[in-house]
Amino acid sequence: MNKETAQNKSTLIYVLVYLILWIVLFEFILPVNNILPKPSIVWQSFSALWEDYNLPVNYLNTVSSIYLSITAAYFIVHFISPVILNKKNFLTDFIHSLNWFSNFLPGIVIGMMIIFWFPESNYIEFIFVLFTSISSFIIFLQKEINNVPSEYTDAARSLGVSENKINKQVIWKSMQPDFYNHIIDLHLYIWPMIIAFEFIKGGYGLGSIFRFALKYRDLSALFSTFIITGLTIYLGIIIIRFFKNKFAYRG
Repeated sequence: MNKETAQNKSTLIYVLVYLILWIVLFEFILPVNNILPKPSIVWQSFSALWEDYNLPVNYLNTVSSIYLSITAAYFIVHFISPVILNKKNFLTDFIHSLNWFSNFLPGIVIGMMIIFWFPESNYIEFIFVLFTSISSFIIFLQKEINNVPSEYTDAARSLGVSENKINKQVIWKSMQPDFYNHIIDLHLYIWPMIIAFEFIKGGYGLGSIFRFALKYRDLSALFSTFIITGLTIYLGIIIIRFFKNKFAYRG
């Protein structure tokens, strides 16, 4: 059993313990409280989320905004990787200048400015995540290029391979395992930011469900949405790791 498998098994055991404690404490010992809802009520609330909170539309809005944007950003960055992997050019200098501002302004603050500028736009959330992902990918690749073993690039140059092909076929491919790890980190960063973005903006999205659940003090809907969000993030990580093992495995 490798270290990652053992850690996953240990985490699963803790999750099962938490689940059992929740059922015992809040279903039988403390059925009426303002801390956590009864498990049976949470189960029943899923149908209310579907009907009263328009779960399918709100869920698909958030999931598509996040995963379609990250996927599109990956392919865009892959397409322009020969430019990105050149250490100095206008595009990367521009992105780094914006990154300087982001060191002092959290992403959600920038998101609030975007909401102010485009309060009625149905596409601004997608564009926000897309630009955030592209910027993050470019900055990561620029930082990691120095960690690529020099023997890879030296061997390619000795065979007369052009710099563009070295960037796209040698450096890009050698960086993929670490790049996928960065995608997982970005994925975990974007989820709470988009929930907050939707919460502030209103309209569609899981953030809007959280907003109305808090407004109407609907504890069961709030907790059910937490569960749905957590499971979706977990499945997202599993899928990203699957693609990493399939396309970017480093033995």
